[in-house]
Amino acid sequence: MFKHQTLTPIDVRDRIIRTCKVLSAQNLRWVLLHDLTNIQWLTGFTGSAGVVLIDAQTAALHLFTDGRYVEQAQQQVKDAQAVVLVHRVSTVAERCVLIATLVNGSTVSVGSADVTVSLFETLKEHLGVQTTQQHVVFAELRRIKDAPEMERINHAALIADQALQRVVSAGLCGLTEKQIRNEIDRTMQDLGADGVSFDTIVATGPNAALPHHRPDATVVMPGHLVVIDMGALVDGYHSDMTRTIKVGEPSPDDLAVFDVVCRAQAAGVDAVTAGVTAREVDTACRSIIGDAGYGQYFTHGTGHGVGLVIHEEPFINDRSQQVLLAGEVVTVEPGVYRGGVSGVRIEDLVEVTSNGCRLVSQTPKDLSCPPFQRTI
Repeated sequence: MFKHQTLTPIDVRDRIIRTCKVLSAQNLRWVLLHDLTNIQWLTGFTGSAGVVLIDAQTAALHLFTDGRYVEQAQQQVKDAQAVVLVHRVSTVAERCVLIATLVNGSTVSVGSADVTVSLFETLKEHLGVQTTQQHVVFAELRRIKDAPEMERINHAALIADQALQRVVSAGLCGLTEKQIRNEIDRTMQDLGADGVSFDTIVATGPNAALPHHRPDATVVMPGHLVVIDMGALVDGYHSDMTRTIKVGEPSPDDLAVFDVVCRAQAAGVDAVTAGVTAREVDTACRSIIGDAGYGQYFTHGTGHGVGLVIHEEPFINDRSQQVLLAGEVVTVEPGVYRGGVSGVRIEDLVEVTSNGCRLVSQTPKDLSCPPFQRTI
C-alpha cells in the first residue's frame, strides 16, 4: 500500500521569496550557498555536487553543477525555472569566472560553516568574498514545515510504525541485535522507504545502557529490555522513533525504570506547544526522572527537530531558550541508562501546534513480546 503512494510535489518558489527577503533584510545581495541540504530545500536539487548563487535583490538563483548532474538539475528545478538557472561547470575556477561575471565586482557572501579554508582561499583569488552565518539563516527558515514536507514526514513515520510492529510481532528472543536491525531496515524498504534515516539502533540487556550502541552479535534473551531507535527516509525527509520492548518478564527494577521513563516522556509530550521554550519541555521530562532518583542517568537532551536532516533546529535541552513554533516537527525522547544493567528510552515524533502537539509516531509505548527462542 505504501510503495505506490503519490506525494504532493514541492513548490520551492515561496521558499526562494522568503529566503531573499531575509537576506535582503541583512543587507546581503549575492549569497553563495554550498550546503547541499539547504540547496535541496531551496531548489529541489538532490545531486551530490552543486553550488547556488542567490541574487536576493531579484530573487534569481544560479545553480552550478558538473556534467553528471546537469540533466538531473534541469528536471528537479523545472517548477522554478523562472528563478533558477542551471550552469554546467567543471572546476571551481570555471565557476568563479561565471560568478564574477554575474556579480560584476560586488561582494559575495559565503557560509562560514560550509566551506573549508582551502576553498575559501580559492574563492578569494577570484571573487570578493565575506563570511556570514548562513547556516543560522537557513536553520531558522527550515524550522516550520509546509504541507508537502509534513506529508513526507508522516509517510516516513507510518512506514517506521508498520515495520516495527511487524518485526516485534514475529518475536525478538533468540535473535542477535544485528539480525533484528537487518530485518527492520529491510522491512522499511519493503514498505516503500528510500532508506533509513540513520543507522538503526538495537540494544538489548546491558547494551541498552549505551544510548548510541551499534548492534552486534548479542542475543536477545528472556527478561531483557530491548531499545530500538529507528526511522525511515522518504523523498529526503526523515522520521525518528524509539521504543523499549520488554521480552518476557524483565526484573522489577527494570520495570520501575520503564514506568518512570514512560511517565517522563508523556509529560514532555504534554508540555509541547507553540510558545513554550525548548528548555521547558526538557524540564518536564527531566524533573520526573530526577524526582524518581535517576537524574544522573538521563545523559542527553530531550529532543531535536527533524526534517531534511535527522538532527536539526530546534534542539530541546536544559540550555535552550528557543521558543517552539507551530508547524515544527520535534522529538521527545527521555531515557535512563544504567551502565552494566540496562537502559530505557521512549521517543515520539510530534508536530507542534498552536494548542499542543500532534503525535506523528503511532506505535504503542508498552510493547512486549514472548520469551520463546525464535527459530530462523
